[in-house]
Amino acid sequence: MTLRKVAWAALLGGVVTVVLVVAAAWRPSGAAAGGDPAKISLSGKALYRTYCGKCHALSAALSAGFGSSGGGLGVDGGPSFNELRVPVSYTILAITEPTGGHELIHTRMKVSQVKAVAAWLARTTARNPLPMLPTDG
Repeated sequence: MTLRKVAWAALLGGVVTVVLVVAAAWRPSGAAAGGDPAKISLSGKALYRTYCGKCHALSAALSAGFGSSGGGLGVDGGPSFNELRVPVSYTILAITEPTGGHELIHTRMKVSQVKAVAAWLARTTARNPLPMLPTDG
């Protein structure tokens, strides 16, 4: 194995580890874990529209984002989630680790809101054809 392959394997292993650790620390509790699905859906959808829908298009949230133009990317590079399966752990990691334009979002959301939007987005995109990758932002 070349040094480049070893470096990539270590990097990917580190990303997977971070995603798993963050997901374990942020497991939804209460309503987000198994409460009333109608309440989760309403709050998750509303939160998505408020905090995510400006950059990330998603038909289920009636959010055009910036994904309706520019090849599916937002003005700041936010991908459309209409085709991507977005796991809870990726949403939590994207919001809590201020990268890719999320610098202000994580300071405006409560932990319960992050959990609710992550649970709703994962459930809403569960049947989408493309798995989200760490590089999808």
